[in-house]
Amino acid sequence: MGYIIAMLVAGYPSGDCVPENFIAHLTPGTPGFEATLLAVILAVIFGLLVYIIPLILIETEHVQPYPLWLHCFYWAADFMGIWVFLYAFITNDFFYMFGLLSLGEAIWVAMETFCLQRAMTYERELNWDKSWSFKKRLTNIILLIVVFFVGLNLLRAELHDPTMWKFWIFTQVLITTIPGLELERRGYRLGNSRILNICFVCVAIVSFNPWCNMWAAIAPEFFGFAENPWFYIMGIVCLFFSLRGIYIYENLPQKPKIVEGTGKAPKLK
Repeated sequence: MGYIIAMLVAGYPSGDCVPENFIAHLTPGTPGFEATLLAVILAVIFGLLVYIIPLILIETEHVQPYPLWLHCFYWAADFMGIWVFLYAFITNDFFYMFGLLSLGEAIWVAMETFCLQRAMTYERELNWDKSWSFKKRLTNIILLIVVFFVGLNLLRAELHDPTMWKFWIFTQVLITTIPGLELERRGYRLGNSRILNICFVCVAIVSFNPWCNMWAAIAPEFFGFAENPWFYIMGIVCLFFSLRGIYIYENLPQKPKIVEGTGKAPKLK
């Protein structure tokens, strides 16, 4: 207990997250391979769902659950991920997981680009002054992405994070906390759904549980409980915020039977 308290007050994990960690834990036949692969698959599945569901929402309700800046943050982070994992793929004998992760990042960037385009089309009044032209709105998005892209690369360099593994957990932190706060600020269900909020809870559990999360499975020297207790405290906070998001959603008025902007009934409750 004294060691944990010392780590909370003034401790820093001494391990690192390098390509060799992935190769050591995700090569078929190595000890713990199945559990590590399962942790990665679960994280990727829920990571895809928290963008696939908003695609449905923006098309059927003309509003989406995330604030504009969050889309820009994810676009910058995932675009960085494409070339980070592609470089690891090329320089590590084309190790299969780096190729799959790079492809996954490209898919996320495609979905985020679509959401940003739809934000410019359907969420003009939500995100910008009515007088803003297309050029000014597009410039606003580009500037946000530039700030996040440069800032995240600075953070990756300062963390000495060649695989983004130290930084990447913050994408899970934001997705499990910000949507609920945005939902509370807006005060209506449109652009959100019950299944999406359940997915946020699943993301928090899959990402931070101490038994089978992909961060600790791949880099236990950095994300183990004894080495990095703040990681698991953050997980409790994320779980609380995601559960709070469900509570907020369930206590808001029902969606209208017909969405004014589309003339159609909402597809997701």
